[in-house]
Amino acid sequence: MKLSILIATCFILTFCSSSVFAQNVMKEMSKECPKNMVNIPSGNFMSGRADDLKEMTIDAFCIDRFETTQSEYEQIMDFNPSHFPDPFHPVEKVTWQEAQDYCKKREKRLPTEWEWEKAAKAGTETNFYWGNKLDDDYAWYVANSDRKTHRVGQKKPNNFDLYDMTGNVWEWTSSDHKEAGKKVLRGSSWYNGPSVMGTAYRNKSKPEVRGSGFGFRCALSN
Repeated sequence: MKLSILIATCFILTFCSSSVFAQNVMKEMSKECPKNMVNIPSGNFMSGRADDLKEMTIDAFCIDRFETTQSEYEQIMDFNPSHFPDPFHPVEKVTWQEAQDYCKKREKRLPTEWEWEKAAKAGTETNFYWGNKLDDDYAWYVANSDRKTHRVGQKKPNNFDLYDMTGNVWEWTSSDHKEAGKKVLRGSSWYNGPSVMGTAYRNKSKPEVRGSGFGFRCALSN
């Protein structure tokens, strides 16, 4: 009888310990983010091109599921600078500072370029986050965009359920480029071709530039 109780006690303790461990893992993977944001767990990822990968460690953070739309931007900033007016299209022709100001007013921030890349790759190490061959199902670009932006969220998402991480509009990041006075943009846009659409491609621009292919999404430390 005592042996049975001892075995049962050990089983319960083991089960509880395993349950606690499982709960902790699930908690890490499902940390709550604000509405329409996605949690990107802490840990390592392989940055860079598929033929030149380097391991990086990034803390957990939240990032917007969609590019910031014109209606969202206008609601906060009281104007819409976009060349392609539509409430559900990504806002564009925003400067880096305007993107930063918008995120700040939402109590968020722009992602660093490495946060952006980890979120975009979503565990992949291929040229694009869907594979090594161009696939129109995932991105708006020069060959299928009809020379304009499109409503956010119309293409297939990546493994983190993030939309338009390639194509539609370039996205400002908080990171400085090595060239003085320039900021890094990621993700390519409606007017670009395959040569700059790889998930690891780094674009750069002076922060005051307004481009009809320059937009953004916000992030939040977790």
